[in-house]
Amino acid sequence: MRSHQLTTWTSFLQVIEARFAHSPYEDPTEILFKLTQKGTVSDYLTQFETLANRIVGLSSPFLLSYFVSGLDLDIRRKVQALQPLTLVHAASLACLQEETLAEHRCGSRGRTFNGPSFSSL
Repeated sequence: MRSHQLTTWTSFLQVIEARFAHSPYEDPTEILFKLTQKGTVSDYLTQFETLANRIVGLSSPFLLSYFVSGLDLDIRRKVQALQPLTLVHAASLACLQEETLAEHRCGSRGRTFNGPSFSSL
């Protein structure tokens, strides 16, 4: 600050990111946009939030859109049909759909929903 190199909060965050990122060539925005669900919805949400928290300036509608677009196709279709307005709502719907699909695949009934835990974005 004394040398006037960091004049805004955004520039400070960019310098911190550049200094402590895993690699100077790693772009968390690119990784977030390509992220897709490989395991459970909860695992995907954790990965998504980890990357999203490293990016400055993405709006909530964009985060919601990228989250939904990375979901497993069967889950994504149901979540899109319900038109969630927030990332938290979309993640909850995705977990419910995941539970429903698991019940249908296993033929079991009466399983309880253990929704995801959310960290701050």
